[in-house]
Amino acid sequence: MLQPETEPPILTNRIEAFSDGVIAIVVTLLVLELRVPHLEGADTAALSAAVAALAPKFLSFVMSFVFVAVFWVAHHQLYHPIERSTPTLLWLNNIFLLCLTFIPFPTAMLGEYPDNPFAVTFFGAAMLAASLSFSLMRWYATLKASLAREDIDLQTRQWAMRRSLIGPGLYLAGIIVTVLNTALAISIYLVIPLLYLVPVRLGKK
Repeated sequence: MLQPETEPPILTNRIEAFSDGVIAIVVTLLVLELRVPHLEGADTAALSAAVAALAPKFLSFVMSFVFVAVFWVAHHQLYHPIERSTPTLLWLNNIFLLCLTFIPFPTAMLGEYPDNPFAVTFFGAAMLAASLSFSLMRWYATLKASLAREDIDLQTRQWAMRRSLIGPGLYLAGIIVTVLNTALAISIYLVIPLLYLVPVRLGKK
């Protein structure tokens, strides 16, 4: 008797390849906001002063680059133990990439207006959306749909989920602090990527 055919599982290799390409474009767009000053007959002093005036743009670029790089590493570590995908995971990943591709705009705004509360709040909101979308994707893949390998115990997956929520919580705190002090809010934003330089690696204990 013939056995009914079963559909092959949806693999994650295309998700990872597409995500790598999108993230590479995001990093490229970030650096395009750094433009060489154009001065007529500028001497050394004038040119050095013009470059020094770009310090906020350099800072916002580095901060956003580190943020995107940390998420690229975290994305790789998240998908490494995932054995299959689902249509829901595909779209959650697309939402995450949507948030990442928007980052160059608030980064440019923050570099241009580092003391403006709206610019600082807008930047924090964009980062909050990106970090929340990644946390939602982690929750679905590792807890809701259980797409990861069976050797990863529930306690480890729950711990990774709690750690993933630290970033959104701190970005929300930075947005609230902006009302009182924009410099303090930016300091909070600077610290957040540093907390994730060592990514979560799900695997056997």
